[in-house]
Amino acid sequence: MSLRNGPRGHASGRGVPLAAVLQAVSQDVGSQAGCAQSMSGPFRGVRSRLPPERCLGEAGQRRCPRVRRCPGRRSLPRTALQCGHRGVRLAREGRAARRRSRDRRGGSAAGPAAAGRPGEFLAAVRAVRRVALSESRHPVPSYPTLFYSILSCPVRPALAMGSTPPVFIGAEEVEKHLHRASLLLPALEAALANFSGGAAGGVVQPVRTVLPVPRHGGYLGVMPAYSAADDALTTKLVTFYEHLKDSSVPSHQATVLLFEPSNGTLKAVLDGSVITAKRTAAVSAIATKLLMPPFAEVLCILGAGVQAYSHYDIFTELFPFKEVRIWNRTKERAVRFASAVSGPVRVCSSAQEAVTGADVIVTVTMATAPILFGDWVKPGAHINAVGASRPDWRELDDELMKNSVLFVDSRDAALTESGDVILSGAEIFAELGEVLKGTKPALPEKTTVFKSLGMAVEDTVAAKFVYDAWSAGN
Repeated sequence: MSLRNGPRGHASGRGVPLAAVLQAVSQDVGSQAGCAQSMSGPFRGVRSRLPPERCLGEAGQRRCPRVRRCPGRRSLPRTALQCGHRGVRLAREGRAARRRSRDRRGGSAAGPAAAGRPGEFLAAVRAVRRVALSESRHPVPSYPTLFYSILSCPVRPALAMGSTPPVFIGAEEVEKHLHRASLLLPALEAALANFSGGAAGGVVQPVRTVLPVPRHGGYLGVMPAYSAADDALTTKLVTFYEHLKDSSVPSHQATVLLFEPSNGTLKAVLDGSVITAKRTAAVSAIATKLLMPPFAEVLCILGAGVQAYSHYDIFTELFPFKEVRIWNRTKERAVRFASAVSGPVRVCSSAQEAVTGADVIVTVTMATAPILFGDWVKPGAHINAVGASRPDWRELDDELMKNSVLFVDSRDAALTESGDVILSGAEIFAELGEVLKGTKPALPEKTTVFKSLGMAVEDTVAAKFVYDAWSAGN
């Protein structure tokens, strides 16, 4: 059941759910806007049926018959209407007579909500009170108070529109519904192809906005996107810090906001750290599937942070590598990584030792200067360059960048954000989506570099996947 109009434009033209009215009225009782024992407007002077000890107080101000006994107010001067039953009865009869007179003339004392259909509105009021008497834990006001509260109390806009607050899906829930990054592969391949398809692909996504936090060596990134194919609208807020003294805090932290695209309502707030790690690794896996040499046997990972774990998981799931090597600037973290993952990992004492002879190389570091050099890399190898997401940061040297075939997720982003691309002057051969669409060749026989910066549309499809899985389970 719902009430369709409210006074002074409140909830105008929209059905107000019964639960919303009950909540609004229960909040209105004893608030500054009205009191169970004080009335104004068309019901001024009508006594409440509530006993005085159940008055919630504070708003029982003018013309409250029991104002002296309302704990929310100090004693006030008594008026004629506040004294005795006669004044109350006369006021009630006078108001009733004026209402009948207006009804005969085609108007209504109850305002726009009751005008033209007083019977329907009064039936709704009675139904509200019946439900309140049977279900509410709050003091239930009399008919006059309830009637006037529905008409005049400002029902909160969110309740009036029938909307619900956004859900929060934390890291554990995201991990539960996205336990394998490979679950995202079909959606991400479609999103990458749609992005590279231009306007016809239906992806609207500006280049990431990055706000520096110079005092603390950090950055705040804002990444909005809309995917028409998925009818999904999101914004990701991500922070990343270069050198944190507290190693227990991740260098990257993120939150994804998922909106209802038809009206802009915020549907969900999702922990974005798991989403970022999983979707980034999945996109690297897509690039590796297309660009790595045939019969690749050795995987090398440079870095031992969150992205190293997510890349290891999906790469060992999808590809039959015979050897996995890892190097990290802090060797203890590399050793910890090797002991934490499921398969055997060789910990290398230098980046050159790890890279030499590797068929697939993944760089997931916070380096600001090159750590991978062209003369170390095996001809025909494939490199996923995931770190160095600022225009003055580097992971790869000029020789490697210029002597490899360069693929990116987004041309605009690479030319704006990637220090590896900007500072080396390397030429971009294709976007990954163009290879997926078949408009550009993959060239796995050559040395290839996929420069991954991460795109907002990847977060969009990943967040929608998690939200849909969560909704199905709830």
